[in-house]
Amino acid sequence: MLDADLAALLPALETFHARFGRFFRRSEGRAASRKYLIGLALPIERKNVENIAERVGAPPRKLQEFLSDSPWDDDGCIGELQQFVGEQLGAPGGVLVLDDTGFPKKGIHSAGVGRQYSGTLGRVDNCQVGVFLGYASPHGHTLVDRRLYLAEGWLADPAKRASRRAAVPETVRFATKLELAGEMLTAAIERGHLPVGWVTADAAYGDSADLRALVARLGRWYCVEVSGTTEVWTADPAWAVPPRAGRTGRPRTKVRPRSDATPAQAVREIVRALPEEAWIRHRVTEGEKGPREYEFARLRVVEKVHRAPGPEGWLLARRPAGSDQAAEIKCYLSNAPATVALAELAAVGCLRWTIEEDFELAKGEVGLDHYEVTKFRGWYHHITLALLALAFLKAVQREWGKKWGPGIRAGDPPAA
Repeated sequence: MLDADLAALLPALETFHARFGRFFRRSEGRAASRKYLIGLALPIERKNVENIAERVGAPPRKLQEFLSDSPWDDDGCIGELQQFVGEQLGAPGGVLVLDDTGFPKKGIHSAGVGRQYSGTLGRVDNCQVGVFLGYASPHGHTLVDRRLYLAEGWLADPAKRASRRAAVPETVRFATKLELAGEMLTAAIERGHLPVGWVTADAAYGDSADLRALVARLGRWYCVEVSGTTEVWTADPAWAVPPRAGRTGRPRTKVRPRSDATPAQAVREIVRALPEEAWIRHRVTEGEKGPREYEFARLRVVEKVHRAPGPEGWLLARRPAGSDQAAEIKCYLSNAPATVALAELAAVGCLRWTIEEDFELAKGEVGLDHYEVTKFRGWYHHITLALLALAFLKAVQREWGKKWGPGIRAGDPPAA
């Protein structure tokens, strides 16, 4: 049943799997989850139900039923996963990372599938899209939560909504990717298993003033990429509540710009105007390529939120070392206090590579995108178990002190 390379992992995998036993209602579910988890860790080229069943000695139909229909608690597994990751990788000032990834599909029956833009593919194509939450610290990084995005048009189609092959619960309502991201952030911070100081994301999420405000309400700092057209103020915008209009008019409550108010500016225009001495070189870790050097500049600004002045914070800019090309500059907004060091701000802003690497590892090593289920529940069950497999193998990697990644089988045993 077992691949020879997995033999060294099996005792640790059994201990790891036992942590999640209470989330499966029956012994059959616990047994099936163990076999499926083993299959995801095995060096199988295509980790669909049939291939996994053949390698681990399970009836394919039973394994398919476990994945698609068994009512086990995948959200409970996510909570326990986050506790495990907190124990293995947790560190003060840990960072939550948001991003989404596409899953190309040929059929039309899977939950949420349709022609939609996928950043992973770089184009509009027939696919499913998942929104994910990653965790990163000096000890490592991995994926810790997931949501399937269901487009509003897909949910509004009566035939798709009622499809037995997609089997989307009636309680599921449309949520934007930003709302799904907010759900995961809130749940992770409220669980408290992961020590979190920061949140980072690309401009698809960082452009949302509401998402940034949510992070602030949750008591965390953000350093998120924003589009170059995002507007801020570099000085006091000098907005104020206008006086009452006449003696009988209602008292006004909303601030309005005064005649001498400073106009807001696009961040890319602000950064382009910075003097050369404003740029400081820092070395940051950048994935498998190792440390890379960038030049950073920053200044205190006032964010523009829904056309009005918002919180004070940092505008951070990054460019490749030695480059002054405007097209290569990335801009970030942060609510971190004025006392935060530039090195810390720069390091957090550059951490998006961790979730991109985790997507690559999860798809290449634990079959994140190998599923062939069509049901809403099946997607969550497969993805949840893939996240468990990824975290387990990363913990083994850390304990054994061996490199593990694309081109190296996850099951390689430690050196004697």
